[in-house]
Amino acid sequence: MDIKELEEWLKTNEGIQWADSLKSGLVNKRDELLAALKEANGKLAEENLRFAAAQKSLEEERAALSSVLIDKELARLLKGENVFETVIPGTVQALKESYGITVKADGPNRLARGMIKGDDGTEKESDLTGIVSSWIRTPEAKRIVLNTNNGGGASGNEFKRDIPAPNKLGGLSGRSLAAMSDDEFRNMRTMALNNAKE
Repeated sequence: MDIKELEEWLKTNEGIQWADSLKSGLVNKRDELLAALKEANGKLAEENLRFAAAQKSLEEERAALSSVLIDKELARLLKGENVFETVIPGTVQALKESYGITVKADGPNRLARGMIKGDDGTEKESDLTGIVSSWIRTPEAKRIVLNTNNGGGASGNEFKRDIPAPNKLGGLSGRSLAAMSDDEFRNMRTMALNNAKE
């Protein structure tokens, strides 16, 4: 049977039935493969959703851990150094960036660590107490630290002013008042008002 005869035969009932029998097997196989692909895609989408949820949960845990181990601890240490409360959040962020502070895993323990640059340019890892101790000696720190020493003598250092703690505004001397900037005075006033409410 040549091509022309085959083409003619395929137009007959017998030829159509034969072609349909072949086609139905292929259609069934196609439908089976499409169903399997749809099921696999459904499972993949489900896994992707689970992975995204786990990723989000992990990021939230890291943020919470960072908040407790870095932000809150730095804020506590800065308060202990008499840093103006109004600038503590910004200072925490600046310290995190400039000292590269991150939470590190040490077995089951999580520790906040950063890098301190020495005078010779070398860097060493430090905990938050060491970082704050290093930072508190910088000129930037001295601008935002309250000097709670109410002694009589002026030191001559523009950063070491006779500025009382927020709860001792009543004992402010003329020298202390003159040494304060407008921003420092507003901050002190706000803190004193807040303390008076407590």
